[in-house]
Amino acid sequence: MPIINKQDLSKEAGAAPGLETCLLVSAGQGSQSLHIEEVTVAPNARIPRCINPHTEVAVIVQEGRLDAILGRVRMTIGPGDTVLAPAGTAHGFLNRSEEPARVLFIFPTHQVEQVPVSIPGSTTGFPSEKGLSGYQSPQDRPLGERS
Repeated sequence: MPIINKQDLSKEAGAAPGLETCLLVSAGQGSQSLHIEEVTVAPNARIPRCINPHTEVAVIVQEGRLDAILGRVRMTIGPGDTVLAPAGTAHGFLNRSEEPARVLFIFPTHQVEQVPVSIPGSTTGFPSEKGLSGYQSPQDRPLGERS
């Protein structure tokens, strides 16, 4: 059974600006099926919404605070909180704080398939939403604000 020292692992730029990923457990380290990634989310950065069509994923907050979206539910999560995203459920995270956040993504398989999604009614990237509310999209509004 291998012992994996995090200091020996390389960090890579994540799938979006402001993300840094470190692959902690994978087939490359001798795992038979488990896949664990540590993702650091810079202030004002996001982990884009996606769906894992065939596997669930557990997301555990190690440091910082994030706004989380799971399906149509929005919540703020912090250290010690775990989000379980069932297979086929859209999920994404946004760091609105001044400090980086660090999360673990735990998958029960090496075959991690992530499909980017947009939510119906979302206007991400369209200047009209930013012009109307000051936010890039409806999902960027702070929790508690209405459309």
